[in-house]
Order: sequence, then C-alpha cells, then structure tokens
Amino acid sequence: RIVESDRIRKALHGVPAETKLPDRAYRPEVSDRVYSEMAWRADLILAEGGSVVADAVFDRPADRERIETAANSRDVAFAGFWLEADPLVLWQRVSERRGGPSDATVDILSRQLQRQATPSTWRKVDADRKLADIAAELAKVSDAAASARDAPLKTAS
Repeated sequence: RIVESDRIRKALHGVPAETKLPDRAYRPEVSDRVYSEMAWRADLILAEGGSVVADAVFDRPADRERIETAANSRDVAFAGFWLEADPLVLWQRVSERRGGPSDATVDILSRQLQRQATPSTWRKVDADRKLADIAAELAKVSDAAASARDAPLKTAS
C-alpha cells in the first residue's frame, strides 16, 4: 500500500486530491498532523501483515523518525530512501507537472532546497535518472533488506 502525504493532507481538509490547498494548509502544525496520520496508517497496514511505501518529502527529522518507528514497532525491515537530483532537473519536473495531488510549485521547491535537509541514515538515491532505473534500484535494495530481516518491508521516500 502507498501512503502519500499529498493525499492525506487533502483528505484532512475534506477536499478531492486534485484540489489546490491554500498556503495555511502547509503550516508546520498541519504537517505534523499529516505525518502523524501517515505513521498511523502505516502502522495499521503493517499490523495486518501488509507492506507500505510512505511517499512524502520527509525533510524534518521528526517525520523521518515517526515513520521509522512505525516499522520498528512492528519489527519489520525499514528502508528509507532519500532521492536527490540536480535542482534544475527538479525545477523542470515540478514546472512541467500537470494534475495530481501535489501542490508543489517551483517556489515551494526552492524553499525545500534551501533547507538542505539530508538524512544521514537513509540511503541516498540519484534521482536524475530515468524512473525505471530508480525503481529498479529501490526494488533491489528493498528486496535485500527484507531478505536480511526475513520480514515484510516498510519503505519511505
């Protein structure tokens, strides 16, 4: 199952996923609720024996810790991936994106890049490549982590 921050944020505001939210929907206290909900949903899925992909920015240490704790509390393997790409590639991707649940703009991206968040414990992945190449790397690493623990795998990106 995929647990996405964008879709959860929209659900918490009672709007369809494609509805653009106002800036106040991205205040830190709202983001705290979003990431708490992500961890709660991940925990429910893991409790039923499922696997989870948590899809969000995860630029705040507390949010990364929260999602890792959801996996660790269920004693399942966790693989955190930090996707990195050249800022020009990111700006191009964001500016060309149409539709979908993300409200990200190049201004929001610029603010995220200024924070220079880089988790030290999550595996860094070169996201300048084609999507198929990135997916293949993530699958390979995820399979290895799950095999090492002989348990369902919880991932985050």
